[in-house]
Amino acid sequence: MNQKNKSISSEQKWIPDGFHFLGPEESKNRRILLQSFSELFEREGYSEITLPSFDYSNSFRSQLHEGVESLLVAKDWDGNELSPGVDLTLQVVKGMAARSHWEENQNVYYFAKKIRDHKKRNASRREILQIGIESLGKSDTNHVISQIQILQKLWNQSIPNKSFTIVFGHSSFFRHLVEILGWNEEQTKVLRQFLYTKNIPELISLAARENTSDSHMQIIHLLLKPIPANEIGKFITQLENVFTKEELQIIREDLKSITSFFQVWNEKMKEISCIWDPSLVRDLSYYTGFMFQGYVEQDPEPVFAGGVYNELYGSFTGIQKDACGLALHLDSIEVLLNKEK
Repeated sequence: MNQKNKSISSEQKWIPDGFHFLGPEESKNRRILLQSFSELFEREGYSEITLPSFDYSNSFRSQLHEGVESLLVAKDWDGNELSPGVDLTLQVVKGMAARSHWEENQNVYYFAKKIRDHKKRNASRREILQIGIESLGKSDTNHVISQIQILQKLWNQSIPNKSFTIVFGHSSFFRHLVEILGWNEEQTKVLRQFLYTKNIPELISLAARENTSDSHMQIIHLLLKPIPANEIGKFITQLENVFTKEELQIIREDLKSITSFFQVWNEKMKEISCIWDPSLVRDLSYYTGFMFQGYVEQDPEPVFAGGVYNELYGSFTGIQKDACGLALHLDSIEVLLNKEK
């Protein structure tokens, strides 16, 4: 046996990279953890739902930005493409949009596995157990914060000695900024990728090559400066000094939404470390308002994410219904738990 083969674990010989077998003790510990989460969600008024493993590929393709997520494709008997669940929020909303569930509790939670294709990693696809809560019919400031408070209870219950930082962005605000910049679809795609990877030098270089005006360069620089949530007033003032009256009119409603949200947040949630990042972008196109991601120290990947998606339900039913939710990866929680032992 050569040195290369010696370095391969026995598990890897029969289980694909990115997938994991859980033995009896690991499974028992996971079940105990999930049971405690179920009890918390039930106390908070959420009901459990069960998601399918596969869905039609078109469901995902309509909401995933090109080049960020790949699908494992198979076909059903009629020749329609199928994919494993790569976005569970979409499946929750699509499932609850079925007429048979209209009269049931619209606050729901789930434990479900999804397949993610991380192009930034050496390991290609990974199977992840995701925990999520979704509310159909509500997405106001107080309800978004109430969901984060549930997450905080879950966090304190499972890993109280490990704090997180939550980073907020705003989808509508970002889209309107791109509109003001006047960049075309191809330029915007590159812009999103550079912001997603925080490749600031390339972003500045791109803006210079496109002969971006001085005022619009100032906008881009403001995008690249995350600030503490309690300094949001300073950020608004900087915007007002850069934008023209016409440009301010385009983002007027977004600024009102951002200001009012953080007024409530800074009153109710002072104990949580919080950052406003106007450049925050997600690999999903259905967000319509606030988006957020949570991070722990020494981990560059978010451990949870969520936001507002007021148009997703209507895309399946034609009936407008506000919605918001969040999800976290149980794998990340288990890793943090193991580090504390």
